[in-house]
Amino acid sequence: MAKMNKNTTAANRKATSAIKLTQPTQPDKPLSVTVDDGTREITIRNKYGKFICNIYIRPTDLSILDRYEKFQSDFEKIVEPLQNISIERDGTASFEKDWEVIKSVETEIKKRFNDLFDMDEADDIFATRNAFASVHGNFYCFNVLNALGGVIADAINAESDRVAHSEKVNKYLTPPADTTEDDAGDAGVFTNND
Repeated sequence: MAKMNKNTTAANRKATSAIKLTQPTQPDKPLSVTVDDGTREITIRNKYGKFICNIYIRPTDLSILDRYEKFQSDFEKIVEPLQNISIERDGTASFEKDWEVIKSVETEIKKRFNDLFDMDEADDIFATRNAFASVHGNFYCFNVLNALGGVIADAINAESDRVAHSEKVNKYLTPPADTTEDDAGDAGVFTNND
């Protein structure tokens, strides 16, 4: 039995020497780790290059395109309540009674921007400029929405290209089905029907 304890003790010493245990310097320090989740940063600047804010997008979230298109198609309906009130050029209400309407529509616009990116970005986007400020005959929020469309498409296309050329990912993806001319017929052929 003493021999067993001697072997067990030797094994414990060997295992302990392989793992260097140290006392934490701050026992209450929270643990954290940074993980690359594919999020990309988009810097929004005005036409003179002045920083407005950074927003974040996940290019692998392909449903962002659907949310963007839905937001664009719903835009006129969202701002429709503003048609019957007087708005100053800076996007504020001309009359005290109209503030509630503007705030209600602004809340919906910000909600849709946050939903679009699946993050809370709207307050940063509109921190320095009112969503309904007039910019060349459009609301500022409309200009932001239009400008972001191209950047969203570019980010998704770039990510799609990376995935298409990634051997690590491609071995897990289902390849497209092979089609022969007999099976495909005219599939994918576009003709002009003038």
